[in-house]
Amino acid sequence: MSRRPNDLAASAHSALRRALPSAVVITGYLLIGIAAFWPDYPGISHRLFGVDSDFAQSVWFLDWVPHALAHGLNPFFSNAIFVPSGANLTQSTSSPLLGLITAPFAQMLNPLVRANLLMVLGMPVSATAAFVVLRKWKVWVPAAAIGGLMYGFSPYMVGQGIGHVELIFVPLPPFIALTIVSILQGSGSPRRLGIRLGLLVVAQYLISPEVLATVGLFTIVALTCVAISRRAEIAQMAHRLWEPAGIALVLAAVVLAYPTWMLLAGPQHFTGSLPTTNGYHNDLLNVVVPGPEQRVSLGMRSFGERLDSRTNPTEAGGYIGAPILILAGFLVWRSRRSPRMQLAALLLLGAVVLSFGPYLFVEGHPTNVPLPFLLLDHLPLVDDILPSRVCYEAGACLAAVFAFGLADLHRASARDDPRGSSRPWWTRRWGVAALVWALIALLVVTQLPQWPYAAPTASVLPAPMRQAVPRGDPVAITYPYATIYQMQPMLWQAESGFDFRLLGGYAYHPDSNGGPTASPSIMRPPGLQRFLIWNVAFARSRSGPLPINPELVATTRTALSEYDVRLIIVDRAISGSGRVMELFKDALGPPTLTSGQFSMWDD
Repeated sequence: MSRRPNDLAASAHSALRRALPSAVVITGYLLIGIAAFWPDYPGISHRLFGVDSDFAQSVWFLDWVPHALAHGLNPFFSNAIFVPSGANLTQSTSSPLLGLITAPFAQMLNPLVRANLLMVLGMPVSATAAFVVLRKWKVWVPAAAIGGLMYGFSPYMVGQGIGHVELIFVPLPPFIALTIVSILQGSGSPRRLGIRLGLLVVAQYLISPEVLATVGLFTIVALTCVAISRRAEIAQMAHRLWEPAGIALVLAAVVLAYPTWMLLAGPQHFTGSLPTTNGYHNDLLNVVVPGPEQRVSLGMRSFGERLDSRTNPTEAGGYIGAPILILAGFLVWRSRRSPRMQLAALLLLGAVVLSFGPYLFVEGHPTNVPLPFLLLDHLPLVDDILPSRVCYEAGACLAAVFAFGLADLHRASARDDPRGSSRPWWTRRWGVAALVWALIALLVVTQLPQWPYAAPTASVLPAPMRQAVPRGDPVAITYPYATIYQMQPMLWQAESGFDFRLLGGYAYHPDSNGGPTASPSIMRPPGLQRFLIWNVAFARSRSGPLPINPELVATTRTALSEYDVRLIIVDRAISGSGRVMELFKDALGPPTLTSGQFSMWDD
């Protein structure tokens, strides 16, 4: 029997009412994400929505994928930089999946627009993913909305939003957690859950292996905690895990076989890792002292200046704040009998401790107190983790604490009291609503970011320069020379469609001992490379520059011939460009083309 029109209308109205709150929440996330860059949208095609060199590198990485696919090249390796050796991109933050996602828009949007849009969407999409997963766990809508907000816009995310698109685009870890919980609960086909888990692992690896490593570490810790707390059910849980975990492992091993080989043994791979005692860690006071990306200092700016001197704003994401900590403690105590709250609180504590690094620092001063992070230095696949980036897990677990705690309060307030006695204020509905609004106010006051982000203008070659690039994928030398500190040439290269190759670049590369370096000395003889790199520093410091003499001119001619250089581009707006122009004029004569602030020698 067909349903009557009135029934259909009522059903549609009911579905709309159920979907409306979620739509409002997701729209709110998007608006918050848009606000981060609000004044700069008219310049989205020529500004960098990330202020450090890592984001300029991301623009290049993201554009390399569609270029490689369109020309039958290897997306995990590039000869476009560090000529003649090339660069193994699997050992840098290349995020090939993000490049693949943006590939369909390569013909319509330039590389800057595509990368900038990912920066804008990273936090809202991540927040939405957390909200959706919390709702699937039957968490109350306002509680899930706050959980998603705290996950997607935590101080860690705000800090990494300065320049690391691959670290703020984290919608997949919540779904990894959802899948593992579904496996443990036996809610679904083991085969399908295994395939889903394998695909999620593959996708996260191709966005950020570092995030996947920390997610895997905390997954193992969480499973261990669950096994200890439910010792009588270990056999049952192991039985449920066996098949889907095996399927996920086989799927990930097959799909990731080639990029993993590239990482471990491919051309131009390096060995070793960053030392455990690196400077990217939290101080004990970072937890309660607002960081450089928080707008309100709460009267602790002097503390913050001392703490921030040990790191940079991008990695200063360990702030939680005393008010949020106190409220979190109340929720944990109130839901102390809830297994999921116990697990979230334990993982939160572990993440905060790991973010301190191998030894405890207090107010910028080192102590001799060893911490659990020391153990990671001896574990494969996680020995490259930066302690400060474990703040991602801390933010995620804190979001879970608040989501679960508020949901438990709401559930308690909705139950009828069989004894007929009045409940305490914090379990009444109005009390829960007041607590939700108080929490939102606390988040706004204590964690309001220093938005909008700065968006510097990108250096772009003028059209006449791009059109004058010789055919045949020529090797180019640029000033500034492409390094970790001077990323303009790689942006020129991406904007021009990789029409030329660079002798310099920014990606991790093996040094003379086989270890990692971001500034390899490749050019032989080294005189020209040394002159181009240090000329900027000498010009800024006004100290004695390297001399231009017949020996350097001869070395320059030798290097141009040795590497078959057919293109030289000089940005005359860069400090020290006058001396560089003098050198190339002595070696080659006057430039063949001048356009605006650029001069070019071709062929």
